[in-house]
Amino acid sequence: MRIDDRVALVGSGFLGFDLTDAFDCHMWAFETGDGGWVLFDAGAGRDIDRVLAVCDRDGIPLDRIRDLVLTHAHGDHSGGASHLRERLPHLRVHALPRTAEIVTTGDEDAISLTAARAAGIYPLDYVYTPCPVDEVHAAGAEVRLGDLVLTPIPTPGHSHDHHSWLVAAPGKRHLVSGDALFTGGKLALQSIGDRSVTEAIASVERLAEHEFDALLPGHFVFTMDGAHRHVDAALEVIARLGCPPSIL
Repeated sequence: MRIDDRVALVGSGFLGFDLTDAFDCHMWAFETGDGGWVLFDAGAGRDIDRVLAVCDRDGIPLDRIRDLVLTHAHGDHSGGASHLRERLPHLRVHALPRTAEIVTTGDEDAISLTAARAAGIYPLDYVYTPCPVDEVHAAGAEVRLGDLVLTPIPTPGHSHDHHSWLVAAPGKRHLVSGDALFTGGKLALQSIGDRSVTEAIASVERLAEHEFDALLPGHFVFTMDGAHRHVDAALEVIARLGCPPSIL
């Protein structure tokens, strides 16, 4: 689903637009200005063919998808990495150190997948497949892909390894927020071991330090302009000593 000339939504499940498998997060694709494309997050990996079909329908050549950037290691965001890498052998996977460690080893307990299957959140037959990570980045270190400048921002709280990505293109700045921030100033807080309300609030305050036009979250609605108002909405709740509402 094309959003503008250089951005497309190529994956989205039941917490979004039902473009692809029900358990997929939003998967964002950016054209890099040199004919290449970069994906943000990989979905759950249960049906990669549907993701690739959306890419093809949106005019994104599969052989030009060169990079995959991960926000965190939860199954709905990184479970598809190994399957994408298998179908796109030229693909380079990018992550921050803790995410890279989990994705590389396939540590299901670290992403609460064992508990999530037992709770019925994931199907009992869902298995996480490990995936090598090619590029491990430091928080705050710029990553240049074509004319895009990507900056990882630490945003733990939803998960301990979570990072949002600020994507600066000529004339526009996008925040790929993963599950750290949603429209309306909402968070995503679950009763799992690596969730922290304190860190989630600190992450909102950290995001407020950055300027961006568009907010591209991991689920639900996105916005292409005036996106800072959603951070401001969360900050208003925090200023009253409250916790922003959760989507879960």
